Amino acid sequence: MSRIQLSFALAAVAVLTVTPVLLYKGSPRQSTKRTLIIVTPHNEQIRREFADGFVRWNEKQYGERVSVAWNTPGGTSEIRRMLVAQYESALRADLPVGGDADIVFGGGSYEYEAMGRSISVGSGSTQRKTTILQPCDWMSPEKLQEIYGPNEIEGHPLYDKELHWFGAALSTFGIVSNTEKFKAHGIDLPDTWEDLADPRLFESVALVNPAQSGSVATAFETILQRMGWRRGWQIMRRASANSNQILASSSVIPTTVGNGESWTGIAIDFYGRYQVQAMADEALRTNIPSINRLDFRTPKGQSVVDADPVAILRGAPNQDLAEHFVLYCLSMDGQLLWQLPHGTGELCGSPQPQSYSLRRMPVRRAAYECCEKCFVDQFNPFDDQSAFVSDPNFRDFVSPIFVPMSITNTDLLRRAWHAIISHPAYPAGNGIVSAEDVSDPTLKKWIEAFDALPTIAAPGGTMLDLNDPTALAAARKGWIKGGFDRSGLWDERDQPRTIMRRQFNQFFENQYRMIVESAATLTP
Repeated sequence: MSRIQLSFALAAVAVLTVTPVLLYKGSPRQSTKRTLIIVTPHNEQIRREFADGFVRWNEKQYGERVSVAWNTPGGTSEIRRMLVAQYESALRADLPVGGDADIVFGGGSYEYEAMGRSISVGSGSTQRKTTILQPCDWMSPEKLQEIYGPNEIEGHPLYDKELHWFGAALSTFGIVSNTEKFKAHGIDLPDTWEDLADPRLFESVALVNPAQSGSVATAFETILQRMGWRRGWQIMRRASANSNQILASSSVIPTTVGNGESWTGIAIDFYGRYQVQAMADEALRTNIPSINRLDFRTPKGQSVVDADPVAILRGAPNQDLAEHFVLYCLSMDGQLLWQLPHGTGELCGSPQPQSYSLRRMPVRRAAYECCEKCFVDQFNPFDDQSAFVSDPNFRDFVSPIFVPMSITNTDLLRRAWHAIISHPAYPAGNGIVSAEDVSDPTLKKWIEAFDALPTIAAPGGTMLDLNDPTALAAARKGWIKGGFDRSGLWDERDQPRTIMRRQFNQFFENQYRMIVESAATLTP
């Protein structure tokens, strides 16, 4: 077994089963042709168009025809965990890190920030450390200014100031809905997050596990910040209780909504817009009048725009090709590929995508200034920005709370929610109903239990109440960052995150079970 195979095998054992590398079919591997290997969460359509585009561009710019291979192990969070395990394995074995892939492409900036920070093994004189991403010191300030202008959108950076990653596109998120399902049941299409809490959507919503998708974790954090900590969790818990599936990948949501498995769901913008386009194209091709069967909309003032990066992996076997790919993604040809309609010619001086209209937002302001008239979506994300600053105290509790609240205890969650909305005293209407909105003592008790968040111990016999957002900083520092180590709260052999997860699992199970059992006593 080669070192490359060994390192990927070690990573797979530690984290997940790695999807095999997929060679771009339009460029078969040859002994005289170099291959750029890209790790990505992107869908097949983006992979196909960027492989085609890069091969043409690289040959034109550098006189070399290359091929592209893709590795697609899962969402961005899964990719980061895979790479961390791979690089840590190399450090422990005292081997050079990397060497298996050149580029990581796609996903939210949060995971790239993490991959730009040091990882280490050992301690003292035996400590070895590295970063997963290779800083691109060759990118000059003048070039960055030409590409990006100001390094900011809605309080988020467009590229890493240490040059570990560069925004290649912009992403936001919203709600994708099956218009036929809503029309058939006489319900207005959802256009705010609270609409997903509508009891009429019971067993009709599709969501994604934020522990498996960095982009979805960003989406959920944004809901918590835009709507408030308490209100945000009320929305997400009710949306989860209305769900009929919680998936591992955000790319699947528009498809499952489009085919009617779910009525609606939270989706990354480009997945939603792409599926709207794909269904419209199919309807035109088959002459079936269902062009408007899928709808995507972003709740106004309730979302956020974030950079979707590209980065070079440390130890890239084709360092120069990796640099070329970054430059291609940031060139006008690469930028316009995101928004031009597919075709066989050129628009605005750049090649069109050949098979798919990708319908993503370019990151270069100049792309909108010169070419927006050619775009499929007449929308400029640099207009009407709303400042947003990520809060790590919110972010780091998204998955630890959501997973036990909505996934581990899914069946009890849905049964408890069904009991609540079926109670005779539950108010008519579609908005969020809180405990203070009802007078029936049983229903009030149920909703209080349903909406509660757990408490967690701190040193000195005190408890941190996670219903109060001011307690998050101390809980994060102590339990997530290890600040309570050697405080006697857990055995030194245990991992605090594991202990916290078990406690949260038990808490939510107890809350939901109380509601379900209480409802059973009221059944005639």
